[in-house]
Amino acid sequence: MACDTDMDYSNKSLPRRDKKKWLKIGLIPWEIPRHDVVFPVRFFGHVEILPDGSRKWVGGEVLKALAYDVPIPGYKTKNAISLRLWEAKATAEDFNLFQFNDGQYESSAQLHARAEQICAVLYPGDATEEGKLLRLKQQFFLCSASLQDMIARFKERKADRVSGKWSEFPSKVAVQLNDTHPTLAIPELMRLLMDEEGLGWDEAWDITYRTVSYTNHTVLPEALEKWSQIVMRKLLPRHMEIIEEIDKRFREMVISKHKEMEGKIDSMKVLDGSNPQKPVVRMANLCVVSSHSVNGVAELHSNILKQELFADYVSIWPNKFQNKTNGITPRRWLKFCNPELSEIITKWLKTDQWTSDLDLLTGLRKFADDEKLHAEWAAAKLACKKRLAKHVLDATGVTIDPNSLFDIQIKRIHEYKRQLLNILGAVYRYKKLKEMSAEEKQKVTPRTVMIGGKAFATYTNAKRIVKLVNDVGAVVNNDPEVNKCLKV
Repeated sequence: MACDTDMDYSNKSLPRRDKKKWLKIGLIPWEIPRHDVVFPVRFFGHVEILPDGSRKWVGGEVLKALAYDVPIPGYKTKNAISLRLWEAKATAEDFNLFQFNDGQYESSAQLHARAEQICAVLYPGDATEEGKLLRLKQQFFLCSASLQDMIARFKERKADRVSGKWSEFPSKVAVQLNDTHPTLAIPELMRLLMDEEGLGWDEAWDITYRTVSYTNHTVLPEALEKWSQIVMRKLLPRHMEIIEEIDKRFREMVISKHKEMEGKIDSMKVLDGSNPQKPVVRMANLCVVSSHSVNGVAELHSNILKQELFADYVSIWPNKFQNKTNGITPRRWLKFCNPELSEIITKWLKTDQWTSDLDLLTGLRKFADDEKLHAEWAAAKLACKKRLAKHVLDATGVTIDPNSLFDIQIKRIHEYKRQLLNILGAVYRYKKLKEMSAEEKQKVTPRTVMIGGKAFATYTNAKRIVKLVNDVGAVVNNDPEVNKCLKV
């Protein structure tokens, strides 16, 4: 992807999203362009039926997906793996020299401009029809390029083995759908296997089903994407055909094998035509129907999926749903991020093997009452808080007390993440402090409230929350009666 984004708080209205280009050849040496790894990605066009009855997606506009590899080193390893990124490019043939020489500069490079738009901003705003189309193009572009790359690698490796078969693909390749944004990987893998590799529907479906799994991150209806069938059919006509066939076969399976669920089909099917004027594709339903595994990211969340959101599917596939609690690596989030504390742990355990075996941390229990450890631990914590206080001062100009209680929330800005409740809590504390006498304030533990996160560019309520937090901070931090007890 070709940019990072920041929020600009300099204006007095809602925060503004600014673009920072960072993909410049030669500027970031660890992003390695792979000019030998290029795949075509098609949009629009139409489907042709060939003499043998097979189908082929043709016409439309075709962009190139150019690979970039970023080496990712591990902990105490002697090798690095590559994170593969993609950039959308138009070919030289797509530049119209005649139009350019005729003064039609914008028209001459239209496809080049559209290619740049695809990778300009991750998750472009979808408040307009143009934004929706661009977001769908971006999702498909990344899915198609990645899947073509996977298939090319599989074919290259299986060519070296006598026993190489397509049935082995799911044992060599795993596609994890991280929420519904990459759902188009399902019909695209089906299309590649059938139209490009010549497999039949049943074999392609078996491979796709065993390859794909789905992680759901939220039960919010707005996060369970629904795409217009009209837009989908226009942009990806072959994929819409495949989605329709998946939906048709799913409904037939329910009717034939699970008669008791027939009354639930309307809510379970992939295609929703309840509003004839705006029929949609339910991407979450497509994920559940087409994946061999579905998981939530915490036990409570996974139970809600099984008991509420996807309860009807559980009746059909009870073993498909599972939990995978989100975790972190102590090597990155403790040893690297907090070297002071890590050194203390290593010193008292007399080994750094805890970074790869967290059970060793239980060895600290015998020192639980050791005042020397307490002092070292507190000193390390204070050093980290001083470092953060300096960063806050450099970045915002606000001076905070490193000895205060740091009350920190870092999440994407959204009502269900409760930043609004958090800032209202700060307002409540502010009002209570204003009512206190100087003697009462002396007994209060100073608190620094920090709220961080990104607001989606077109999500007005989230941007209003960001503005509210900054406005509250402006009042609290400039009130000499309170700002020694509370900062925001």
